[in-house]
Amino acid sequence: MDALPVLALLWSTFSELLFIPSSSMYPTLRVGDRIIVEKASFYIRSPAVNEIVTFRNPTQKLESKKDDIFIKRIVAKAGDWVEVKQGSLHVNGIAQIEDFIAERPRYSSRLTFVPKDHVYVLGDNRNNSYDSHVWGPLPVKNIVGRFVTCCYRPSNHLTVTTQT
Repeated sequence: MDALPVLALLWSTFSELLFIPSSSMYPTLRVGDRIIVEKASFYIRSPAVNEIVTFRNPTQKLESKKDDIFIKRIVAKAGDWVEVKQGSLHVNGIAQIEDFIAERPRYSSRLTFVPKDHVYVLGDNRNNSYDSHVWGPLPVKNIVGRFVTCCYRPSNHLTVTTQT
């Protein structure tokens, strides 16, 4: 039996190669980066805080024919209280130490409870990210996969400030 078709089927079923189109995850991920996302682990375990995940846009209309896929970092899980205030993310009243973000948030968000079967996601480029601080907790069912690695980063890369 030829293993190549089997490997191709497994690859397409459990992983995906994606292109980063925006700077919402800068500096962790940059515009033009190619990343590998695995799609199998969340069948056997729950998403965890600090994981970077891809997901279907929770504000997308059901009748839409195209899936908008976003990528953000999970910063809180079900049962947590989340708030952005005074330039810091607070989870359950504790300011988080986040050495991976582009800069401190220049916005505030209201105190939000993360319900069962939801997570709270933010881009690492907090001031340029369309994320849970805008539309609320993300249903876990919208998660498509987990970021594994960056497999290609263009060297002549420009930083673009578009929102996603």
